[in-house]
Amino acid sequence: MDLNVNTTISLGSPVTVPCLIPIEHKATPTCIDSPFLVDGKYYKVTAMSFGSPHGVVIVDDIETTDVLTIGSSLGNHKLFPKGANIVFIQILNKETIKAKLWQNNESEIKYTPEAVCVAGTAAMMLQKILTNKVNVIMNGNTFQVNWNRSENDVSYVGKGENQCK
Repeated sequence: MDLNVNTTISLGSPVTVPCLIPIEHKATPTCIDSPFLVDGKYYKVTAMSFGSPHGVVIVDDIETTDVLTIGSSLGNHKLFPKGANIVFIQILNKETIKAKLWQNNESEIKYTPEAVCVAGTAAMMLQKILTNKVNVIMNGNTFQVNWNRSENDVSYVGKGENQCK
């Protein structure tokens, strides 16, 4: 793949039904910004999947967030019975977010297309971004996530491989 050419990848519809992600969450029909107590601290988690379980946590400062420790605690918590990838996002402005990814059973990795789309979609779901597109910065790479709500299709545009570690 030529890493200098923009690629558009459609991931389809975001899955937010708890039993389909899966996440142990029976309080509401979806797990959007729901508080969970993990290791004595509350985290508001938005759970979704485009194929594998992800949890999203909004943070004030992505650079000071302990991605390894918190990601491992959340991603391996019993609320995710099959484990999950954890995406931390910081809202930079009305059109851009910065994100970091803790990959389930691995460590912090650069990005995956799914994590990029999860980060962007969660920011739009939580109304932190009020348009149908968002710029997502992950590990120095900038992607644009587009959510066509009428067709419920999420895609991203960016340069790079399918997964960079």
